[in-house]
Amino acid sequence: MPVPVVASAGMSGADSDGPTNAADESAGGLADVRSRLAPLVSTWPRRIGVGVVAVVALLGVLYLTGVLGAPSAGLEDRGDWGEVTDERTEIVTTVWVRNPNPVGVSLGETLTADYDIYMNDVRVAEGTKSDVAVPTGNSTTELRTDLLNDQLPAWWTAFVRADETIKLDVNATLTVDALVTFQHDVHVNRTILANQQPVIDAMSASVNQTSGTYTRSVDAGQVDDSLLGGSGGGLTGSETGGDSTLTVGYEVERGWATWDSVTAEETTALIHLRVHNPGDVPLPAEPDGLGLAVQTNDVTLFQADSEAMSLRNVGPNAVIQPGETREITFAVTMQNQRIDEWFTSHVRETDSPGIEGTAVSTEFQVVFEVPGVGETFRLPAGTPATYDCEFETVILVDDQEPSTTCGQPGVPISG
Repeated sequence: MPVPVVASAGMSGADSDGPTNAADESAGGLADVRSRLAPLVSTWPRRIGVGVVAVVALLGVLYLTGVLGAPSAGLEDRGDWGEVTDERTEIVTTVWVRNPNPVGVSLGETLTADYDIYMNDVRVAEGTKSDVAVPTGNSTTELRTDLLNDQLPAWWTAFVRADETIKLDVNATLTVDALVTFQHDVHVNRTILANQQPVIDAMSASVNQTSGTYTRSVDAGQVDDSLLGGSGGGLTGSETGGDSTLTVGYEVERGWATWDSVTAEETTALIHLRVHNPGDVPLPAEPDGLGLAVQTNDVTLFQADSEAMSLRNVGPNAVIQPGETREITFAVTMQNQRIDEWFTSHVRETDSPGIEGTAVSTEFQVVFEVPGVGETFRLPAGTPATYDCEFETVILVDDQEPSTTCGQPGVPISG
């Protein structure tokens, strides 16, 4: 029986054409999809741009209508003393931020703070803190920096020249980056110890403790003849033979101290003594020896001896005649080697008398030798005059008032 060739041929033809037709149909479908998407994709940048503009415009409307608010910022505290050691003095400044925007709408606001602290126009601290997250509602953040200790000698110079008045200036620029950038400038100023001079007042008080009469009776026979007469004055009392005695010595009516010149390296103070000669022989006006010391919180701030002394208003051979009163002024120069050490103790809470407190202790003694008589007078007699007092400042402390117990004696009118 013959084999049906047509059926076999038909099956062979179907097997040959089927795969080719399917591939063609798939490629055509993909091309059709691409052709349909092309116009849509080409408009995406424009659609995204329009969307961003719309969002920005919406946020602007929300800000204008009060739904979103502009964050504000300021100083919660001009500063506090942080960690204080012999190596560093930390200052902590607190900033407040008020963000009225609700949760989920703050859009990642951040705060940048630039701040500095000046005392008597000398920058003693500065710092910057950026990218501080701003949460919704009210919040605070701390800014920490170190005191610039190398600036303290320059500050001391300005402090003394300002009669020990501290002029404090705290400046901060607070920038909040939000939909709109907001910048807030903050300035805090205050004057401390105006019309008060605790350091020089303490020196004045110890110098004034030399006030008093320091005289001795000596036999006229031990007095050099040059002191008993002649054109320069001399003996004013009467002699009664070999038993006559003479009064020799000084009377200090008043003593006080004032500031003279000051640099970052050294400070010069003037010591004033109003001296009367109550005796019978002329007296040297120039001291032969001097001791002066000023301690602040047990830090020897100044120390000077005779080598640091120089006369200002009388000559080296000037004398005070019997019955005469003269004002003697001499300068004492001291090195500023421990200003930073004292200031660290001043702001350290553990040091007596407490944070921003200083206990001042001063000592003073002056020595006169009377040639031709062989007598030496120490003023005051015996040990040096001492004076203790305290003062407090409010540079960064909030819970106290500036005060001082260092009182200056009245300054006499020169005559």
